Amino acid sequence: MRAIKGDLLVDANGVKKDPVLLVDEDKIVKVGSSSDVSIPSDAEVVDASGLFLMPGLIDCHVHFNGSVTGGLGNFRERFEARLVRSAVHETRALLDAGFTSVMDAGGLTGFHVRNAVNEGIVPGPRIVAAGRYMSVTGGHGDTHYLPLEWVKEGRPFGWGMDGRIADGVDECMRAVREQLREGVDFIKICTSGGGGSLRDPPQIPEYTYEEIKAMVHIAHSWGRKVMVHCYNPEAIRRSVTAGVDLVSHGNMADDASVKLMKEQGTIVVSTISVYHRMARRHAERGAQPASQPAARPRVSRMYDTLFDDIRRIHEGGVTLAAGTDTMGGGMPFGGNALEMELYVDGVGVEPLEAIRIGTLNGAKAMGMEDTLGTLEQGKLADIIAVAVNPLENIKGLQEKGNIKMVMKGGEVLKDELGK
Repeated sequence: MRAIKGDLLVDANGVKKDPVLLVDEDKIVKVGSSSDVSIPSDAEVVDASGLFLMPGLIDCHVHFNGSVTGGLGNFRERFEARLVRSAVHETRALLDAGFTSVMDAGGLTGFHVRNAVNEGIVPGPRIVAAGRYMSVTGGHGDTHYLPLEWVKEGRPFGWGMDGRIADGVDECMRAVREQLREGVDFIKICTSGGGGSLRDPPQIPEYTYEEIKAMVHIAHSWGRKVMVHCYNPEAIRRSVTAGVDLVSHGNMADDASVKLMKEQGTIVVSTISVYHRMARRHAERGAQPASQPAARPRVSRMYDTLFDDIRRIHEGGVTLAAGTDTMGGGMPFGGNALEMELYVDGVGVEPLEAIRIGTLNGAKAMGMEDTLGTLEQGKLADIIAVAVNPLENIKGLQEKGNIKMVMKGGEVLKDELGK
């Protein structure tokens, strides 16, 4: 039994002063203030006085990659080297930043990192992984600069080889079954083009309704959620009416598609951070100013309306969960709390709502809201202790030095209390 004492508890349910949490093995068994919680005499007291207790943070869109170069540069090193780098460094960076759960939204690497963490080979956050993501020929999951035969074979050459090409209803159903045979936690489908694509821009819808519906049917029959990489209204309409659970990105949604997602209970996993970082890099490299839109990078143009787009989704009553599209390189692991800052400073939500988006709503996206996302009796003891008040300084969550303790399922994986 552990008793964790802090200055303030902050979660999606609000704020509790002078909190005490009793943890038995992997679960929280009691939550209250020091005046109404009796600490057993044999309990180990974890003194986080002066610190702010929060649920472990959740990122619903990362790609464990382990690459130091990306793209064609991945041909220069073996897949095994990148896997080790992911399992050792990227997982550690997430824990140090207070992230105790993540969704790997597709790739060859993350599936194996998940297994290494689950087997206790390396410490890391709780990982649910999609394995290879579904793509039409020429779509967002295709690697356009390589021979089609190589891409279909799926050789482990790097992040860009993570797509599983499948066309037509029968082939799509077979591909999903093959993914399920591998033991994936959810299915990821690219139903539109993407901001970083070579051939297919984000306004292109890719899979047909019939193909999406067939893949969703198989996944749901196996009790797995379906996430789609999706931008434009038509692709959103096809995906949502076909029954997908999660729309990742979604920032080109119009009023009709926002209404549809609200009616169907679809969760949108925003990825504000990736556009923010890309736009910042373009600016640092001297990209053309806004007065010359035709010459500006595609992602920079999307960034111009990004916060308005996400605000429209939020105000439309759609549940939003935080996702960063972190994949290393210019999207570094450990900087994932940027998403919550951008919700406050860009979208305009209150800090407590941003915390809800980065914790409880992430648990809902994972299908684990009964066990994760808030600090409540009966939930898993995913607890972080933070040196700054996140309601006053949401940006402070990005400084790993402010994350003084990280507990995942009752196990302390970072302890800098008293430092």
